[in-house]
Amino acid sequence: MAKETPGIPEHQATPESPIKQILTFLGSMQLGIILLLLLAVISVFATTQEMNLAIENVYRSWWFVGIMAFTALNLLLCTVDRIGPLTRQALHPSRVKSADAIKKMQITSSVKLKNAGEEPLADAEKIFRSNGLQTTVSETPEGPVLFGEKGKFGYFGSIVTHLSLLLILLGAMYGGLTGFEDRNGGIAGDSFIIPGSYRVEITDVEMELLDDPTVRPRVYSDVVVTKNGEEVTTGKVAINEPMRFDGVSIYHSTFLYISEIQLTDVETGEQETGKFFEGQELYVDNQGSYIQLMQFFPNFSMRPDGSPYSKNYNPENPVMAGILVVGGQRAGTVFLTEGKPELIETADGPVEVVMTGFENAAVYSIAKNLGRPYLFIGSILMVLGLYMSFFLFPRRFWAVYDEKKSMLHIGGRGYRNRLGVEQIMEKMESEILSREEE
Repeated sequence: MAKETPGIPEHQATPESPIKQILTFLGSMQLGIILLLLLAVISVFATTQEMNLAIENVYRSWWFVGIMAFTALNLLLCTVDRIGPLTRQALHPSRVKSADAIKKMQITSSVKLKNAGEEPLADAEKIFRSNGLQTTVSETPEGPVLFGEKGKFGYFGSIVTHLSLLLILLGAMYGGLTGFEDRNGGIAGDSFIIPGSYRVEITDVEMELLDDPTVRPRVYSDVVVTKNGEEVTTGKVAINEPMRFDGVSIYHSTFLYISEIQLTDVETGEQETGKFFEGQELYVDNQGSYIQLMQFFPNFSMRPDGSPYSKNYNPENPVMAGILVVGGQRAGTVFLTEGKPELIETADGPVEVVMTGFENAAVYSIAKNLGRPYLFIGSILMVLGLYMSFFLFPRRFWAVYDEKKSMLHIGGRGYRNRLGVEQIMEKMESEILSREEE
C-alpha cells in the first residue's frame, strides 16, 4: 500500500527551486522584449547627443553595458531552452501516421484510385518528390506509410536569429569596452598620437581636381604609422580607402585649407607668420583685437547681393574671409587675398596682414573596434536566420492507401504557413487525378 504524507495531496506538483525560477525569468520572452525595447530607446536617445559624449556617457557606461549583458544572457537562456525541442521537431519527425490520424489533420484529402496496382503509393511518392519533398516509406502492420517533408531547417530560423543577436550584442560590448573613436589630422609634416602609443605622421597631402572643378576634389594623404620608433604600416588614405592595422582604422573624413598668414607692424617692421584654419582667431594687437577667420574660398567671387562664394575648387583666386573684432564688437569684414596685403588700424598702430599661401590638410576619423568581426558575422547570421524564418517554411505530408475503399488518404501540416501547405496539397491532388484519367 502506498504511503501518503498527511496534509499533502497525492499528486501535488513539486515547486521549482529558486535558482530554476530565476533562470526561467531571465530567459523569458517578456523580459527579452523589454530589454530590446530599452536598448532601442537608449540608442535613439544617444544618436541625438554629440558623438564622443554618447560614447563615454552612454555606450561605455556601466548601466548600458549591464543592460546589454542581461539581454545577451536572456537570448542565451532562451536559445538553450528552445534548441532541444526544435531539434527533435526538425530532425526526428513522426514518419508514421494511421489513416484515422491523417484524416483528422486540418489539411487533408482523400482521392479514389481506380488503377492502384500492386504498389499504390508509388505514384504518390513520385508526386511528392516532384513537389520538392524528401520521401521515406515506412512499413507498418496496417500497411506502408508515405512521408514527405521540405524546409525542415526553417525550424531553426528563430535559433539562428537569436544567436545572431547574441553575437552582435557580445561584439558591441567587446568593441565598446576595448575600442575608441577619435578625430585628428593636419598638413604634410604634422603628426599626432592615438591610443596604443601609435604615432601617425602625415608625409604628404595631395588634392586631385576632377574634370568638373565644381565637384568636390579627391584628396589623398600619405601616412606612416610607427610604434616605439618602429614602423607599423605605411600607405595612402583617401575616401573609401581607409588604413587598417592592429584593429585600428584610419578613415579620410574631409579636408581643410590651412592659410599661411603674415602680420607686419608697419611702424617697426616686425613680422610674425603663422598657419591658421577656418574658425581660428588671428590676433592683430596686444589689446585683444582679432580677426575671426570664417571661411576659405579657393576661387573667390561675390554675388550681386554682396555674399561671397567660390566659383569652383580651382585655386585661381584664393581668399580667406574673416570678421574683424575690436573691443568685443564687430568692426568690419576682412578678405585676405593671397599676395595682397590688407592694412588694419589697431590700438597699437597700423598692421599689414597678408595671406602668403595655403596648404591642404586632411582630417581623419580614427576608430578601433575589436568587436567588428563579431558584428559582421552576427549580421550575416541574422540575414540567414531571417531568411530561414520567412522563406523556409517546414511542410510535412503523410499518405496511406485504404485497400478496402481504394482510397488514398493524404494529410499535411505546416509550420507558420498553412496557405503554402494547402497550395501543395491542391497541386498534388490535381496531379493524382490527372494520372488517374490517363
